[in-house]
Amino acid sequence: MGLLALLIGGWLGWLAWTGRIGKPDGKQIAAILLAVVGGAVAAKGNVAIGGAMVAGGLYWLSRRTPVKRAGRVGRRGDAGTREALELLGLSTDADRAAVIAAHRRLIMRNHPDAGGTEALAQSLNAARDHLLARLP
Repeated sequence: MGLLALLIGGWLGWLAWTGRIGKPDGKQIAAILLAVVGGAVAAKGNVAIGGAMVAGGLYWLSRRTPVKRAGRVGRRGDAGTREALELLGLSTDADRAAVIAAHRRLIMRNHPDAGGTEALAQSLNAARDHLLARLP
């Protein structure tokens, strides 16, 4: 049973490290519990049913799409995100509130009614929209 628990723990650690599971939701917790109960059933002697439960839980967890990590808009750093972060003067660990605050501060100074250009205001709005779309 110890080896099976170690294998399950290693698999879950790998899934968390690669970003396939983040902060667990209800379905992920259910899949983890299914795998743990399957390990206990397999340890009690019913290897076929327990193994199927473990395999089902781990398969479901590994097939999940990667989740966005909160507060990391530029984690993979595509060019549009880098440009938007530079335009708003933000770092890659900016969260939703920081994006909104930076946009508000810059648009007040560069709005066409305040003496700024319309092109710059449009660029600031586009950068804000791009970054907010990438955040959860």
